[in-house]
Amino acid sequence: MPQAPIAGSGWLDQFPSHSARLSNGLATDREWSAFSYSSCLIRGFCDIEVVRAALADEGVFPVGAIRRGDATPKAMATIWLNVIEDSVCGAYNEVVLSFDVNHSRPDAVAFHESRLTKATWALQYANFGPSVCDSQFLHSLWINSPLSITWGREMQGFPKHPKPVASTLSDDADAFGFDVAWDGRNVMRGRAAKRFGAVPFIREGMGLVASNGLFGVSRFLASPSFDIPITMPAKTAAQHDVPRHYVGHLWKGRNPSAVQVWPWGPDDVFELGDVSEPTGCEDNNGHVLLKQAGFKPVSVTYVPRSSAVVELVR
Repeated sequence: MPQAPIAGSGWLDQFPSHSARLSNGLATDREWSAFSYSSCLIRGFCDIEVVRAALADEGVFPVGAIRRGDATPKAMATIWLNVIEDSVCGAYNEVVLSFDVNHSRPDAVAFHESRLTKATWALQYANFGPSVCDSQFLHSLWINSPLSITWGREMQGFPKHPKPVASTLSDDADAFGFDVAWDGRNVMRGRAAKRFGAVPFIREGMGLVASNGLFGVSRFLASPSFDIPITMPAKTAAQHDVPRHYVGHLWKGRNPSAVQVWPWGPDDVFELGDVSEPTGCEDNNGHVLLKQAGFKPVSVTYVPRSSAVVELVR
């Protein structure tokens, strides 16, 4: 199937930009934007109490999901593997850890998994209309570009770890691979096979509709872009006196294969390391947190050749 188109300046131009300057003297925009990037998202479940404790000082609560055969809610986490080809702070690789959160309810539950509502498709719930997920809380970002780290922390409070990683994100025809390390020590690495074609496309459509409703899925397909509310850590925002709440506008186009979802497979690989590096601010060694919380991948989402803007919540 053809890949989704890059949005281009026509779409990006609708979002206002404001001039700013980094501490190193470089002139820039205060809003993050990317003309061209591709993203592979690994979504899954982890221990909600471990995540709740980690977010206790952030004023947010992890949203739960009830898995089939288990009465105890699980927290939902997403690993974003972004190959950024052209952005306000250049080209670089970006790995992000976010959690589905609610801003006021400690007991919010997004869905109950069942024979009809399977986790692979139900995990996409926040894209299909109002839900108990108020935002994605960005816990950690691992970046291989010092410029992107400086820009992210100073302009919008992204918790980009101050120490750059050595990272390889390989977006190949048959798989998306990733290898992220500090000084040769594993942060995370793995490989997700690409399982998309005619039959998986039909399975995706049926699964998404069964789990999220025909109206919400149809509206998502008809829109060229979708929005993701974002909350930054309190300490990062305070360090540079910037707000915490933003919204990401993500272009996908109207191509039905612009956003591809498939189940995590038994031959896929996801390995978390134990290495930890201080930040001098927040604790954003998110790979350590995921390991403590027993993160288990469930679904893969692939968004090729996209564009995006992150701006303050209006």
